[in-house]
Parts: sequence; structure tokens; C-alpha cells
Amino acid sequence: MAKIEELTPQQLSITDLKPRGRVYPSPISWRDQFLYQLIVDRFSDDNENQRELFDRANPLKFQVKDKADWMTAGTKFAGGTLRGIRSKLNYLQRLGVTTLWINPLWRQPSQLETYHSDRIQDFLDIDPHFGTRQDLRDLIDAAHDRRMYVILDVIYNQSADNWFYRDDLIAALARVYQYWIAVSDCDGFCIDSLKHVSLEDSRKFCTAISEYTQSIGKDNFLLAGEMTSGSMAAADIDIIGRNLSAVLDNVQAPNELTALAKGLVDPKQFFDLYSNNLAGEYRQIGIYHVCVLDDERMSFRTNKQRFAAYSNVPNLYEQVAHAVGVQLTMPGIPAIYYGTEQAFDGNQGYHDYSLEGEGLAEDRYIKEAMFGGDFGAFQTVNCHFFDIDHPTYLRIAAIARIRNRQDKIGKALRRGHHYLREISFCNYPFSIPPQGELVAWSQVLFDTEVLMVLNSNGLENRGAEVTVDTYMHPQDSEMTFLYKSDWSNADLRNPRQNQTVAVQHHNDGRATVRIDLPPSGMVILA
Repeated sequence: MAKIEELTPQQLSITDLKPRGRVYPSPISWRDQFLYQLIVDRFSDDNENQRELFDRANPLKFQVKDKADWMTAGTKFAGGTLRGIRSKLNYLQRLGVTTLWINPLWRQPSQLETYHSDRIQDFLDIDPHFGTRQDLRDLIDAAHDRRMYVILDVIYNQSADNWFYRDDLIAALARVYQYWIAVSDCDGFCIDSLKHVSLEDSRKFCTAISEYTQSIGKDNFLLAGEMTSGSMAAADIDIIGRNLSAVLDNVQAPNELTALAKGLVDPKQFFDLYSNNLAGEYRQIGIYHVCVLDDERMSFRTNKQRFAAYSNVPNLYEQVAHAVGVQLTMPGIPAIYYGTEQAFDGNQGYHDYSLEGEGLAEDRYIKEAMFGGDFGAFQTVNCHFFDIDHPTYLRIAAIARIRNRQDKIGKALRRGHHYLREISFCNYPFSIPPQGELVAWSQVLFDTEVLMVLNSNGLENRGAEVTVDTYMHPQDSEMTFLYKSDWSNADLRNPRQNQTVAVQHHNDGRATVRIDLPPSGMVILA
């Protein structure tokens, strides 16, 4: 572990931009990564061994006795730290995560409960609630030792009410963040509220960061920014081409993905995002957009709520896992929000107006503490949620393991071309499926096809003949199941090697496989 200086620079002009210790190289392509977005204050305090694991079979065991106290706790610092994140790297790696995405860490005004870190007072120091500068470096070094990457949220369009922006401040902020790259050895930035900054200022900032990182050997430092509209607009694509690496696809796409996974719309509505227009072509390439399901703002939803909120489908855990499964098996850089793998259901419906009249800070309810404490998920206290046997965790991990493979199959999932497949059920003609039926898609890379089939119906079994590539699957060939959502826990951890399905050839030249799935079920074949 590299040792960095303890004292914080008191002036920006004396910041040392020489890297401390090793410089970990960038990934070849960010579309090979699986991002996990977390809030430091709400993830881990490294004291989970002092609390029991949440009991899914008895959810009332840790139910809060005073809801008013629980609600109030959600507006304050909960206690998560950088050391806590470091203690959970094994948990994250077993899930299949390859990159941590951490919210802003910089010092906040001491009189404010700004756990969300958007009121920065000192851009050159870590907020003491989260730990120290050395804790940040130790976390990133430990992640790099596991071949994992770390990207940081950065803010340059707002701060605490203690200073104002001058025209030359964007250049100063570029130096601030160059300094943090030198100190921490982080691998990328997610630029917060990019849409509120002029294109010219964004260009200058991105250019300054990109030139610095290339000069020290990080040749593919990630610069991702928020989108400006519901689709990948021409302005976004222009920025990408010259400055940003990718944009966060967090306006229209998360709602379309949610509706697809829950069977609420015609599947084509989601897959049209990858159709033959300019935005679709950029999504198909996969390196220019970060796929989002939930995030810390949920600004794309009418209400502040996670994917699993207000749901009573019998296979909810599978449905959550398979929404992520779509992310992991489509072009793009997939990113999940902490707690999704434990099927957190945070939503502003938890607010009790009889206890707190004003509906302020509704986003507290989508920022539950995974480590428990006074503001645990599902209205609990003093239990943690790092359950490696949770049905959702196991299924996401199983799908991510396929995506992360270094063979042709893994590369097809990460870099292949996407095709929506026609199906036939009840002897109807082959077509793109309607709402509530099986939906199938392939990722194809040269001579390798990986087929995904999802039952978008959350209440009933579904079956169909599913089209596959005729030339890749000749007469009498078979496809092998790489993942089946109804496998046992043991099979999910160590998939069976010999489960196959025969490929049928039809008189019209079409090739198909027969797939039957339970509600919210999913399979992957190759």
C-alpha cells in the first residue's frame, strides 16, 4: 500500500501532481466492466460482525419500534466509511463487480448533515465522517490488488454556501481533481450535473483531466457524465467524441428497462433504444453509455423508489436479478446501485406524514444503510444486509460470472452485436413478442451466439419456440444452458455442464430452441 502525506495542502498552487506510488493502468475497454454505485455513508461501517444478518424468513425480527426515530436517522450521517467499503471487497467481487463507483468524498461544512456530499467546503480534503486520505488510497490500492477499478463522483457546478465561482475557477477545479488522481490512483470520474455546465467549460475540464491521466500512464481514464435529454442527443454524442468517455443513460432507459422486466409494456419499447438510429447505433457499440436501473437520485422516476418497491409478484427476487441480467447481457457499461442485489425496496412511501408533516428529503428512503445501524432497509435497525446467499445476489453473481468470462462467450456478451429474436407460442406465427410473453435476444460476435430468454410475465409460466442463428447452429446441433434461474443454489454457484436443448430446423430455414420458464424466469444459452 502506498503511503501518502497526512497534511492537506492549504493552497491549490502548492498541490503536488506527481503520482504517489504505483499508477494502475486503465482497462482496455470500459464495456468489459461491471459498475457498482454506492454511497459511502450508507454502505458499510466495518462493524457488521457486531450485528445479526437480516432474517428474510422473519422480517419483523428487526422491525423498528419508533418509526419517527428511524425516519429522522435517514436525514443524518449514518456512519459508513471508506474502511467499511474496503472490508466488503470480497462481497463485491463474489457478486461479479469489477468497478466501484463512489459518491463525492470531500469535506462538508461540519454544521450540516450532508451525508450525500453535495455541499463541498474543502475540495482538497476528505470528509472526516468517511475517513482519511490514506483510507481512500488504501481502498483503491486494495481494489487494484484484486484487479478491480474505482471511479469517483466529482462535482464542479456547486459547493457549500461559503464561496462563489469566478470565471477562471473551472481551470482550478481541473487541478483539484488532477491532484486527487495523483493522490488516490483512482481510475475514472463520473461528472455530476454535467448538463448544468456549458459545453465549452465541460470541454476544458475533460481535456485537462484526459491530458493529465494520459501523461501518467492511465490511457483510458473514464470520464462519464449525465445526459441532457431522454435520448442520446447529438450534443451528448459530440461531447463523447471529443471529451467524455461515456454518458449515464439515466433518463429514459431505466424506466423502459423496468417496464420490460416487469412485463408492463411491449418489449420492443425497450429494445428500440438499440434500433437503427444515431442514438441506437451508439448504444449498440456499447462503449459510450452506462446502463442504469436504479441510482441515488431516481430523478427518472415519478417518485423516489427502487425497482423492487411496491411489488408483490411471487418471484420478486428473481425479477430484480433479471432486470440486472438484462443490463449484463446487452451492449453498454452496466451499473447497479447498492442494495439492488439484496432486493432493497426503498421508496418515499415509507414517509409517514403524521410523524413528519413536510415531505422533505424523500430521497432518504432510497439511501438505506446496508450495514444496519439506525436506518436499515425495510424499516429495520441493528441488522446488516450482506447476504451472499440471497436469491437475488446469487443470480446476479451467476450471470455476471458468464459476462466476465475471458472466452468467446464472455466477449460476445460484452462486445457482441445485439439482435432481438422472434418467438412463436401456441402455434402463432413467429414475431417479436407482445407484452407478458417470453422475450429473447442474442449477443453475436463472429461465430459465437449467446442467447438470453426472459419471461416478462411475473405471474404465469410461459413457453415458446425461440429463433436462433441458422448458420451457427446446423442440423442436429445443441445449445448448452449456462444459466437457469430455477437452478439450486449449488448449481447457481457451480453451473451444470451438461444441460442442453436441441436446435430444431424448420422447412422455411428457421432454426429454433424450445424454452419454458416460470414467472420472471430467465435462461442463458450458448
